[in-house]
Amino acid sequence: MKLLTLLASLIFANPTFAHDEGHGPKLADAGKYGGLVSAVVLKADAAKGAKALLVHKAELVRWSDGTTRVYMYDESMKPLDMKSFESTGRASVAAKVKGKRLEKSFKLELKDNFFVGKMPKPEGKPYDLDITLKEQGKELLSAFDNLD
Repeated sequence: MKLLTLLASLIFANPTFAHDEGHGPKLADAGKYGGLVSAVVLKADAAKGAKALLVHKAELVRWSDGTTRVYMYDESMKPLDMKSFESTGRASVAAKVKGKRLEKSFKLELKDNFFVGKMPKPEGKPYDLDITLKEQGKELLSAFDNLD
């Protein structure tokens, strides 16, 4: 009977409690540099979740030493002309540890056709990484969730 109850609870678990997978529409694009691709939305629209309007796409590439690169693309995955972006951006890495959300920020610098920075070690896993950039005075956000 206990096994039946456990199986039933797993089968009928409510998926509405799951995280919304970031901000903006869900994407299935493959990264050009082997990274993860996520939607870029206006930061002001972040609360809209998957209904936020797609502005650009971002690819996140990470190295084991914490080096983090962010490449920006248009809707068809063509690299963007980075001249319209401010030369610095911000990123924050956050994880839940013992029920408390711990967050660290770090700076991103525009270099050639990508942003680069050194990510601090996350306090726990999985962790979320939010990227905030400015393009022509508009704040943009790309969220990469459940990373390890």
